[in-house]
Amino acid sequence: MPLLPRFGMSTCRLGTRQHAQPLMEAAWQAGIRLFATATSYDDGFGEALLGELRGQFSEAPHVLVSIGLIEGILYHQALEREQAGAPYPELVQLREGAWYCIHPSFLDEQLSQTRHRLGHAYRVSVLLQHPESFLQWASAQGLPQEEALRELLRRLEHAFAFLEQACRQGHITAYGLHSEALIPTGTTAPAISVAELVELAHAIAGPDHHFRLLSVPFNLFEPAAATEPVVGDATLLEYALQQQLHVIAYRPLTARLNGRPVLLAEPPVERSGLVSVEHIRGQLREFVRTEVQLLRSLMELPLDGVQRDMVRELLTLSLLLQEHWHEFASYEDWIRIRTGYLSDRFHSIRSTIEPLLTEALRPYWETYAERFRQTLTDITRLYAARAWERARRLRTVLEDVLRHPIPPVPLAQLALALLCSTEGVGTVVVASASAAHLAELAVVENLKLPRLGRHHWGQLYRARTILEHGF
Repeated sequence: MPLLPRFGMSTCRLGTRQHAQPLMEAAWQAGIRLFATATSYDDGFGEALLGELRGQFSEAPHVLVSIGLIEGILYHQALEREQAGAPYPELVQLREGAWYCIHPSFLDEQLSQTRHRLGHAYRVSVLLQHPESFLQWASAQGLPQEEALRELLRRLEHAFAFLEQACRQGHITAYGLHSEALIPTGTTAPAISVAELVELAHAIAGPDHHFRLLSVPFNLFEPAAATEPVVGDATLLEYALQQQLHVIAYRPLTARLNGRPVLLAEPPVERSGLVSVEHIRGQLREFVRTEVQLLRSLMELPLDGVQRDMVRELLTLSLLLQEHWHEFASYEDWIRIRTGYLSDRFHSIRSTIEPLLTEALRPYWETYAERFRQTLTDITRLYAARAWERARRLRTVLEDVLRHPIPPVPLAQLALALLCSTEGVGTVVVASASAAHLAELAVVENLKLPRLGRHHWGQLYRARTILEHGF
């Protein structure tokens, strides 16, 4: 019997309480029986909500708790402790606002708080969160790599001993690591040896140890768990099967390629509404003209020197877009810039200019704002077209590799079905803020695909070239 259910839902995107409760209930209706939490991400909100809802569940759900990173409210609590002269032992200060600790006293405190928020109606497992954070800190301190790895293993040994005791006491059912460093990346960053971790657990608790969980990124564009040897010639998934370890695939729909996000889903913009490159160039010329007109009109106002400089500096948005709009690697890259930098930049322009507007100038501003919105919409449609083409080409690659008909379902469902069909994958954890999305994912296990092994994923590596050629 598997340690954890096949599907899990991360609570990191629950949002407001008004939105979160229906979403959790929708997840339960969709058949999800595992919830992944991390106080460092949501200040304990997800666990508190699960505690409130526990009476509504017909069976005891599983909760997968990640502990290690100290951010948000945990950071402020740790800062107060340090200022009071009682810091957590072996605390690692990664950067301002983000610290790290896996000392048994910290684990004990965090696990107690988790159990208090949840109540006693849950089956809890623990993941030590991103232990590679310590290695990155040690490298920045100039510590030799071998010395840093030895020190990390010493800290993990103490953490494992505490978690084994928690298992024996019935507080948790199993424990493991949530890490990107369990698989070699081909860079100079050190990898954490999963074989050494198993040996560590054996030394502490013998063959009946509870170190059973490995949580790693695994998706169509990051297939290393199925392709890269980690112990002898065995991949992580193959070694996990040999050692009866339960592998949890996280980031199943949000890959990172060369440091950039890539969503394994079709964009929400419909293909029928797409536009041409020439149309966008025309829109940008009009946007430049509108921005110049607004700037000239504002310069006729009795502004002081600081105001004039600020307005001149801010009203260069059209020139920036005209020069760089076509340089983004993917739809997701563009959306990140649109909802981040460009949105912030437009907000700054509006907050600066609106107080200066006269009745005569207001139409110029409204035309400018509308031109900006329309330009962004059209650029988004073009990048969406490329994402749709990317999805089409991915399906072609999948059919070629699997030699099996690909069901006509959304790409997100297909991407998850690939993971569920892969030998060695125990659980797939998704992060979703949509009840409709969760309902769609509930049918994934009904999609019939061949069992996938190392040779399939080695061939599926070709999927990366689709992105590297402009999609």
